[in-house]
Amino acid sequence: MKTRTQETTKTTVSYEWLMARGRDGGRRIEKLGWTSLAAIWIANKPVSAIRRAITNEARRCGYTPTIILALHVK
Repeated sequence: MKTRTQETTKTTVSYEWLMARGRDGGRRIEKLGWTSLAAIWIANKPVSAIRRAITNEARRCGYTPTIILALHVK
């Protein structure tokens, strides 16, 4: 049973939502934590644009995508 205090990760996101820019000009994918990105990555199909975007973001930050995402899976 879930309570109000338990945090739920939003895993049903669209590519447009993930890549949208905020008021400061930064994209959401750049602001989300790796735990949230790992949950989103797992919830999507292997050949989806969302997975490619998260993989590219990990590479842009200098991480190996498989290692950084595996470390942050809950």
